[in-house]
Amino acid sequence: MVKKVLHLIAITLVGFYFLYGLTNMFLNSKGYEGADYLVSIILLVLIVLFEGFLIKLYKRAYSAEAIEARKQREAAKKKQQFEAESKVLGSKSRQQLFNADLCIKVKHMAGLPVAEGAEIFVYRCKDKIVFERSQATIELNINKVIDILIKTDVEIQKSWVSDAGKAIAGNNLFGSLGAIIGGEAKEKTSTIIEKYLIFAYEKNGEIKYISMEVTNEPNANLFNSNYYNLSNNERRFTSL
Repeated sequence: MVKKVLHLIAITLVGFYFLYGLTNMFLNSKGYEGADYLVSIILLVLIVLFEGFLIKLYKRAYSAEAIEARKQREAAKKKQQFEAESKVLGSKSRQQLFNADLCIKVKHMAGLPVAEGAEIFVYRCKDKIVFERSQATIELNINKVIDILIKTDVEIQKSWVSDAGKAIAGNNLFGSLGAIIGGEAKEKTSTIIEKYLIFAYEKNGEIKYISMEVTNEPNANLFNSNYYNLSNNERRFTSL
């Protein structure tokens, strides 16, 4: 907008200068000699050419066609930039690609075809949860999710109380995470309480778990049952 205004000012000033020169030549025509007329005419012609050049530039830059072409170039540039940035895991553009409103970077524990301890990105979408690591992208439809919760290692280890408890915890309680954390109960010497984000979902009639360590990720608690209104999902009946 500023450039457009400056351009118009320049065109106006050159036009005024032309009128001033033309008027001055006629008012002082009695004192002019042949050479003076020639010089004045050459200057006026140059001014007219310069004015025409400015007007041509203005039309080229600010005509409807020019503005539309510029918008198309800018849109193409933004699209190209978005496509490049959307390939970067965890980036804002990547989130937009999945229509996600949140992304966290955490350590995978169990439940995905990814190595234990590998860093993964988790995207919170309206109708699904997306997990990414390197070239692997895994989607979990929210209709399959039964529960989302955060548990500490202390809470998990409390369920690991006896040989019978180990069998229950290892095989059913939070899937492989129960076995991993429960098996470390006697080995742990650190006083730091670790937190784990756990997704429970149904697959082929069985309850499965995806778990990740989120101790240092404050936004992990934003993945929860209330956000997805899991209470509205179809109730499941199980015979004991």
